[in-house]
Amino acid sequence: MNELPEELVNIPIPLVGLVGVNSVHQFIEKNITTRSLIDFHRIHPVSPILQSQQQQPSVKTSIDLSSLDPFDQSNQQQQQQQQQGVAATNTNNTQVPELSINNQPQQTLSSTSSSPPIPSASFNPLIGGWRVQPLVIPMLKVTTLDAGSIAAKKEKRANHSESFVPAGILRANWIHKHTVSIPSVISLFLQWPDDKSPKAQELIMSQIDTVKANIKQRNIKLIVVVVTSTPNVDVSDERFNLVRRRADVDPKYFLFLNKLEMKGFVKKWEKLALELADLHYKEECQSSKSQISKSTHTFLLIRYHFKIAYYSEFRIDMNTALKYYAFAYHSLKDWKPNNDTKGIRFAELRTVASFLNFKICKLFLWSNNLNEAIQQFEKHIRLFKLYQGPDEKEFNHCAWLSREYQIFAELLDMCPNTNKALFSANPGFYYQTAAKYVDERRKYFKAVADRYRNTPSVVKFKESKQRHDLSILQYVGQPPPDVAHPLELVSKPAGKDEDESDDFYRLVAIELQANYTSAIIDLLSRAYEQANQHQNLRIISYVESLIANEYFYGSNQYELALKFYNKNAITYRREKWWVLLTYTLAMCLKCVHMLNLPTNYIGYAMDLLSPDLTNSKEQRSSIQQSLLYVLTNPTKLTPNIQLVSTLDVNMDHNHPLINCRVQFPNSIAFSHSKTEIFVVIESHFPNAIRFSRLRTIFSDSSYNKVINESKAITDPIESNLKMNEERKDLVFLPDESRIFSFTLNTREKAELECQTVILELGNGPTSINFRWNISEWAIKSDESEREIYNEVVDPPLPIQSSQQLAIKKDQIDPKTIVKPDPYKKFLERSSIRILDHESLIQIKCNHTPPAIINEFYQIELELINNDKEITSGSITFDFQQQQQAHNLIDKGIYSEPNKNNPLSRLELPHISERTSFKKKFYIYSSQIDEIKLVINVSYETKANEISHASKIFIFPVQIGFLTQFQFFNSNFQLNDMYDGNIVAKEPLLLLCDIKTNLPFNVNILRTTLEINNISQATLNPLSGEDADASAVPVAQLLSSSNQNLPTYELSKDNNYSCWFNLIPLITGESLSLGSLNIEWSRKSSSNNDNASSSPKITSSLPIQLPHMRIATNPFVTHVKVPASGTVGVPITHSISIYNNTNFLQEFDLLVINAPSFGGSDSPFLFSGDKNSTFSIHPESTHEIKHVLLPLVAGKHPLPHFKIASKRFNKELPKTKNPNEFLFIKPNIGLDQQ
Repeated sequence: MNELPEELVNIPIPLVGLVGVNSVHQFIEKNITTRSLIDFHRIHPVSPILQSQQQQPSVKTSIDLSSLDPFDQSNQQQQQQQQQGVAATNTNNTQVPELSINNQPQQTLSSTSSSPPIPSASFNPLIGGWRVQPLVIPMLKVTTLDAGSIAAKKEKRANHSESFVPAGILRANWIHKHTVSIPSVISLFLQWPDDKSPKAQELIMSQIDTVKANIKQRNIKLIVVVVTSTPNVDVSDERFNLVRRRADVDPKYFLFLNKLEMKGFVKKWEKLALELADLHYKEECQSSKSQISKSTHTFLLIRYHFKIAYYSEFRIDMNTALKYYAFAYHSLKDWKPNNDTKGIRFAELRTVASFLNFKICKLFLWSNNLNEAIQQFEKHIRLFKLYQGPDEKEFNHCAWLSREYQIFAELLDMCPNTNKALFSANPGFYYQTAAKYVDERRKYFKAVADRYRNTPSVVKFKESKQRHDLSILQYVGQPPPDVAHPLELVSKPAGKDEDESDDFYRLVAIELQANYTSAIIDLLSRAYEQANQHQNLRIISYVESLIANEYFYGSNQYELALKFYNKNAITYRREKWWVLLTYTLAMCLKCVHMLNLPTNYIGYAMDLLSPDLTNSKEQRSSIQQSLLYVLTNPTKLTPNIQLVSTLDVNMDHNHPLINCRVQFPNSIAFSHSKTEIFVVIESHFPNAIRFSRLRTIFSDSSYNKVINESKAITDPIESNLKMNEERKDLVFLPDESRIFSFTLNTREKAELECQTVILELGNGPTSINFRWNISEWAIKSDESEREIYNEVVDPPLPIQSSQQLAIKKDQIDPKTIVKPDPYKKFLERSSIRILDHESLIQIKCNHTPPAIINEFYQIELELINNDKEITSGSITFDFQQQQQAHNLIDKGIYSEPNKNNPLSRLELPHISERTSFKKKFYIYSSQIDEIKLVINVSYETKANEISHASKIFIFPVQIGFLTQFQFFNSNFQLNDMYDGNIVAKEPLLLLCDIKTNLPFNVNILRTTLEINNISQATLNPLSGEDADASAVPVAQLLSSSNQNLPTYELSKDNNYSCWFNLIPLITGESLSLGSLNIEWSRKSSSNNDNASSSPKITSSLPIQLPHMRIATNPFVTHVKVPASGTVGVPITHSISIYNNTNFLQEFDLLVINAPSFGGSDSPFLFSGDKNSTFSIHPESTHEIKHVLLPLVAGKHPLPHFKIASKRFNKELPKTKNPNEFLFIKPNIGLDQQ
């Protein structure tokens, strides 16, 4: 919109002229009320098409393209170094720059594939020097004028509108005149004099007369303001009435102003000025309407309609403005110029139509009538698309079309209410079309430029600049005269041929300065932004291709063109648009050729040689020849391009031009044997091609293989070569697949992998290395064969017959290998497992399970040799570590049944074929466990074949014995150990009952009880102990029952018991008094041949006694009574009670079922207390005595002496059991008497 006048773009503001008392003007201007609206605001008037042709467009002057660079800064430096003969260093320390060629476009040529930041995808506020933004504008625009300074209006003759034929449609200065110099209202400020003389009054009257005479012809409204110095003015003064009558104004518009009351006055004055301004423009509209008649010339009709619309905009009557702009456009489109061979009238019509179209479209868009705006623009283009005028000026018409599309696109882009998701409302389409017409403009001007570039008529205007200021024009759309000032328009008549010629030459001179590339890129950049904002991917690709073509063909900026071509290639390849991809890659090839980038040239050439593209065979053949010229004879290319260092090309697995496959026929092989690897190279070059070298790189470099070509790549290829025939060269015919076989002599055991295959084209520094990283895609082994040849075999292998072994060897016999068909798919295997000679020995472990804790468990290792004669070897023993290993478990492997000789390795002696080797060893574990023992055997046969065998054996470790513990008191009464009946410092009997669940018998040699000390018992004593007393035993062992017993054979059907008499010494909540130590040995089986030779191994198994609560007895009770008596002889029954507490204790005594005195059924006569209460002081003893006289012989129950503590409310344990008896024997002497 830079070519449009600013007054036409912006909404007009009513103009008010201020005359007289200049000191008041500035204050009024600052205090006028403002209003807010959204409208255009001009930032700068620079147009891209006006940039100097000498200023080449760059990234900063148009768009930021840095992120589109297909090769980053480091790659650019690498290319420059390459031209100087300096090669980059790769990871292998070889001086070769690396290039990746695969199914994706030149990925390694670009450090990023992101979209170019051509402008931001957010709402773009600044377009072409204009910005749509919220504006704050004054309600009135004021200007200071001198009295009588308004230009007089030209008088019109009678019937002016009916007979007058204007020279043009719109006067160029009319808009500027009514917005800047001709006000709608004059505000006359009169300084009221203090002097009341007639002379002072006459001066005021003179000012009024001058202003009235000046504004009379233009119907300008008048406001008279009398400025006084005193606050109190007598408005009834006759002098004021004389002034008002002289001014001929309504009293409403005759105001008084006191300079001390300015603020209140401005609001009142502004309201009146707006009323008069609206009245003025309304009357001007009516005046223009009155001039219209049926006979009015079309140009005048358009002019009047335009005036009415513009006056309505002053009044903010947008509906009326839109209506009359549409009337004006309708009148314009109906007028057809005649005899306009020079196209002057057509140029005027399209310019005026452009003004009217802009106004109509803007008002439609600002009122949310998008469809009407689009229809108006399409109608506008249809009317003026066909050019009418001389062919030499057709380029100017293309410029006008481009400008129209650009202006409408900017309107759509900057209008805040536009739904840009619609295709017809997307500014990108119109920006793109505008760019297309700029290109058409360049094409039409080329012939004109070639003809007139150096003519004197054009050279004299070489300093001319394109001007869009309407002040230099007489009518809108007509060419400006060659004058320096508008006042000189009268000096030269318009329409002369000489002036018209000068106008054409000036136009040519200005056009020669145009920078078309900058304009096209600027427009396409905006189209790209719109497409990118709405994610129209196909439109994005199309615009990118247009930008790339412009950089390539328009300005020869190959680097910028390459950036867009490369990004386009990524999209086309992903969408599989092969025709577009072929064209784009061809353009990329031309760009890198012109930029002298040999690395990228090779990459794009390989892409174009792909058979997937749509280029012809002749084109592909030419590209192949050019590729060879880069390596051998660069002078045949224009411009010269040469590869100066070796180039590594990382190839994709299935590259369409040339691909590679490898196969090991088997997943395993044996050491010191032969195997093969097949390498298949498939070439789709359009012509036969000769490579220089084929290399296969293995994980072990000693296996690497090389095939060298004896001839140079430039040597002619024999024409009699046939496909699929056995050849020793590296020549590939078109679409030929060749298979190369390499024989490998295997050595030691290893995992051999084919990592890379390299096919070299050329020799020396000017060569291309096609590299396939085989390990990235090929499988490493066949799972089915891996299961067959598993190294670790859990179940024992049976002795295999020679026939079975022969069948197994045939499965991997190299003689049965079949080459794969290179034209069909086959299993690609890049690695092979080289194993030692297949082990044919069997590993056995003879033993009698299970193993027992703390036992040196005897195992007999047996190796059965089914292989050839073994000359040497070794056996290693190791435990297989579990995920949660117990570090506290004491376990090991020993050669003897003691810990003095640990065993980890054993040397094999000479073992003949079909014989066996036996060796005993022992394993030991201190806890329950499942020992996994790994036995590895490595040996060498008489034929120098090395083999390995491994096997895992599992040995469970158990306790083996079931023990049960019971506690009794001294009277052999069973104590409940969990009920607190274990009392410290009182004798205790322990019964240990031992059983076995082992499948074999054992000999119990001895059982002992080891008393724990305090630190071993892990208890919390109830009574305090010193820290140094941790070694004090928790009990005292008095005696045991099996000290002198012989060895006892224990089986599942019987058990073994032993008694221990002990006294607990301390108290505690959780105490283990000790551990039962069982010394035992296995009972030798009579069926075992080696039983006599096997040593008897004695093992010791400690079993911890259960933890229990041992309490202190508060009362120590002793009952004294003889075990027997004699009839008639008195017996003393005594109960002694010791108070072990710190308190006085009271007790109740109750004798139950005491025999009565003289009863016939009572065996005793009773003497003593039957029911009483007594007390015992702390640490004191109280004794209760009773005398019993036996009356009858036999076993008789004693009376129940129940003694209960009042504090603890329970009976004493010693007296609790009433089932006590005495044996009374007869008194023989008494019977005889």
